[in-house]
Amino acid sequence: MSNCAACNDKLLGNDNMECGRCKEAYHYLCLNFSPEEVTSITEDIRRSWMCPNCLNKQPKGDNSNALVRPSTPTGLAEVTFNVTKRKVQTKPETLSTCKMMDPSDFVTRSDLQLTIREEIRSAMREFAGVMNSTLNAKLSEINETLGELKESVSFLNDQFETIKSKVDINTSMVNKLKIENDSLRSEIGFLAGRVRLMDQMSRSTNLELQCVPERKAENVITIVKQLGNVVNCPLNDCDITYCSRTAKSNPDSNRPRSILVKLSTPRLRDSLLAAVIKYNKKHANDEKLNSSVLGLDDKKVPVYVVENLSAENKHLHAAARLRAKQLSYKYVWVRSGRVYMRKSDTSEAVFVRNVDVLNSLK
Repeated sequence: MSNCAACNDKLLGNDNMECGRCKEAYHYLCLNFSPEEVTSITEDIRRSWMCPNCLNKQPKGDNSNALVRPSTPTGLAEVTFNVTKRKVQTKPETLSTCKMMDPSDFVTRSDLQLTIREEIRSAMREFAGVMNSTLNAKLSEINETLGELKESVSFLNDQFETIKSKVDINTSMVNKLKIENDSLRSEIGFLAGRVRLMDQMSRSTNLELQCVPERKAENVITIVKQLGNVVNCPLNDCDITYCSRTAKSNPDSNRPRSILVKLSTPRLRDSLLAAVIKYNKKHANDEKLNSSVLGLDDKKVPVYVVENLSAENKHLHAAARLRAKQLSYKYVWVRSGRVYMRKSDTSEAVFVRNVDVLNSLK
């Protein structure tokens, strides 16, 4: 594989021209041939073509080796023939004159490299200009978008600060209301306790007779006076300020309505209660207080005499009795409107203030 006589690069394929005299080969590009000129080269032209060096060595006046010759001998140029002459198609001027090119028209390797560098630089400058304009446009859009985002973030930050301020104010208000609510709850609890105490104190002269059989046209005052006589605590009419049967809490119950008695003084009420307790203890083995003893019925029905409790204390008393059964407490009683419990004869009494006390028992 030979090298180009102009640029000294290796010749590859058929993109070259070989001199018919010195047999040196040249690249088409080094000969400055255009693609149209390359495609118009025939085998005859290729065999008769001479390089610029050989052309320079050839005498100036002799054109016998020219690439294009007359179609008829010189001596016969004047002779006419009885034939129709057709116009001879001329070869491309560049091919007919390629052998006449001056050596300065050839491109050297350094010139080619310089040209390529200039083309690359020009292309890079053009590309850089396009990229700069494109990037500037994109950066302008990005800056505009960032400006809008900045405004949005600033607006949201202002809204957040406003909401945060309101939340702080509301939180402070909620904390104050919570403290106030706790204080009010405590005060309400205290006042509710006072109301319950006053309600119970208003019943300090009251008694309830439970499970007393009912009769038509009965005189409940007579029954109460008979009770006082039986337990050895006589009562006069002036000692009883109010006496009547109360309504049932459960209308479907078969239990007789209780008799509510209001005595003149708390001391008299406590004396009657103490007399009833003493009577029941004395007759623990035979006959405790019942309807037969009171002369109401031959059938013996137990009769109970208890303090008149408020509705809340009644519920607490019932819950205490139920809890006593669960925990095997021996005694549950009421004294002056207060509920007490005792597990055994030797244990201490427990004051049942509320349901929480019952839940804490073990």
